[in-house]
Amino acid sequence: SNQQTLFISSGINAEYGIGALGVGGGGVAGWITAFKTMEENKALGVLGIIVSLAWCANCLIAVYLIMQIHKTYRTTGQSMEKASGEFAASAGSNRNVAQAVLRSL
Repeated sequence: SNQQTLFISSGINAEYGIGALGVGGGGVAGWITAFKTMEENKALGVLGIIVSLAWCANCLIAVYLIMQIHKTYRTTGQSMEKASGEFAASAGSNRNVAQAVLRSL
């Protein structure tokens, strides 16, 4: 449903935000990790800052896209019921999809 999609998207965006922070032991090079590394090795610190910028850009782009999708969804008068009906109709008429569903049963 729409709420599940929003929940999943929020979780993904939270992951991007945690990645941008670079919490220690998380395995990602974020701001915290980059500045700690800068004290020991300048080159790795700069690389960490570049990776942090990429994580931030990824997070901002994901939030922007979700906002645009939501705005488009609301302004066109669409509903999840219409979307799932269209998907079911198109997937049901596709022979390959129907065969895959039958094989999975």
